[in-house]
Amino acid sequence: MLAGQFIGKGSLFVSVMFLSRYLSDTDFGSFLLVIVLGQLYLTISDMGVSLILNRRSSTCPADTQELLSTSLTLKLILSLLGLPLLIIAGLLMSLSSEKMLVLGIIGISVFFESFAEMFYSVFRAMEKMVYESICRILMGVIGLIAVMIVIHYKLDLTSIASAYVVRALAAAIAATLFLRRIGFSAIPSIDKGRLKELLISALPLGIMGLVTVVHQRADNILIRQFLGENAVAAWQECLKIIELMLLIVVPTLLPGALFPSLCRAFRDGGYQRQIGNMARMFTAFAMVLSLAVLSTGERFLRLVWGSDYLRNISSEDMQLCMYLCLAGLAIVYLMHILLASLLAVNRIRIVVPVTTAAMILVIGGNLLLMPVLGLPTAGIFFVAGNLLILVSYWVFLKWKGYSLPIWREALISILASLPAFAVIPLTRRLPFFPALLIPTLIFVPIWWFSGGGKAIHEVFPRKPE
Repeated sequence: MLAGQFIGKGSLFVSVMFLSRYLSDTDFGSFLLVIVLGQLYLTISDMGVSLILNRRSSTCPADTQELLSTSLTLKLILSLLGLPLLIIAGLLMSLSSEKMLVLGIIGISVFFESFAEMFYSVFRAMEKMVYESICRILMGVIGLIAVMIVIHYKLDLTSIASAYVVRALAAAIAATLFLRRIGFSAIPSIDKGRLKELLISALPLGIMGLVTVVHQRADNILIRQFLGENAVAAWQECLKIIELMLLIVVPTLLPGALFPSLCRAFRDGGYQRQIGNMARMFTAFAMVLSLAVLSTGERFLRLVWGSDYLRNISSEDMQLCMYLCLAGLAIVYLMHILLASLLAVNRIRIVVPVTTAAMILVIGGNLLLMPVLGLPTAGIFFVAGNLLILVSYWVFLKWKGYSLPIWREALISILASLPAFAVIPLTRRLPFFPALLIPTLIFVPIWWFSGGGKAIHEVFPRKPE
């Protein structure tokens, strides 16, 4: 999973880096906004079906083919119903005819990607992770090659969107072939009773996923309305660095490799130690990235996104947005630990009301303050919304009898990083790579000998249970 996520999505990240240098500020922002709308469509086209398929196939492998066939039919219905909603969203945002065409093409790419994602659920249930990894790598590499061809021949936005269709179609075809290899066929079935039962089972998870995605992406739409498409590009430049770091934890470690041991810890009563070790370790990941970005200053963003990375946003606002995103990274890590804990103890219903409250906070706060404070408003409410979710989950679990030591353990990692942060004013005068590495080289040994090394050995034992 780690290889597939980092090579596949890493290739996609590199292709976006190339596009940031090739496209104008407005076109780059428009394209990233269309991608955000595509992610909303991806959630609508699934509505929890893949999660139900994964869960049931894991426990009853004999029923996988029948469930897969029913899921394919429901997925097709949801995808076809969601596509007009995607177009309506573009019309409501007054996108130009050219950008509406780009939105439609991206919608087609999401259509294929959605089916590939559903097939990945079967691979996970059958513990055939290598097939998902190959598909993700294939999608990332083909997408990168296609974008390089587009740039070489100086093609337009519609051609770039078409490159996304090619990569998604390749992944869907490969996933279908691998599906047949493990004994299943991608043939839909029409059974109204089974379709109704599957929809009813999947709908709560789908609503949870949709509210979560809206909470995470609504700020992009508001930025576009208040500040313009170039500001969307600037905000996405900050977020995409954070999203790449999130791949370590979501979906690779949580709810991937560490989820079974977390469930056992709750079952056997050792959950506090397990949660504490994970909180200390994940906070350290966030500290490493924060040290790297802070020690190199604006040189980091310029290296990743090119000399025009500011997108007509002031340097101070851009730096502040990046720092707020870094502050939010540790919060998001801890939030996902608690989300996995809710899954482990089957208390998932709290997610929808809490995420809805965070969504209201983010939308309302941005509507109120963005005209006054500008782009940093998005960063402020990125932190505030995720912090609200984190605190709410922690309070809810404590109320249910699960006292989790995430604050204490996260604080230990933060305190271990203080000497490294103290040398940052000195390292900023150094060449890029020494400035990038020196604070991290100071932090890691201090963190390791303050208990971080022991936490890693307990989370990843040499002899798995």
